[in-house]
Amino acid sequence: MSISDNISAKIEEIHQEREAIGDPNAPHEIGDDVRKKAMNAIFGDKEHYVTYMQLFANNEEELARLMPTNGGAAEEEKRNIARAYLVANGMCAPGTGDGLLNNVTVDLNLP
Repeated sequence: MSISDNISAKIEEIHQEREAIGDPNAPHEIGDDVRKKAMNAIFGDKEHYVTYMQLFANNEEELARLMPTNGGAAEEEKRNIARAYLVANGMCAPGTGDGLLNNVTVDLNLP
């Protein structure tokens, strides 16, 4: 699976949970977990960032692509933008989860 597929799978988990609960105002364990980890990634340290990105990585190679480097190449800048959107989009997960892929490019799928 690609990272985009992993994100789509998380969106589907959130959708299924929302449908099973049937009440948009009730607690949603998966969506709330995504939101909490996204918030910790924003305000916490690198460990919190890694914990959030592990939600979307099935192996070490995928996790490595979700981690920023200090490289200055244009490709790395595109990936950093996608990474930032992925964290920011996680803040909306409890409501819908639909937006996790918004502005997250396929650049994260590429080695």
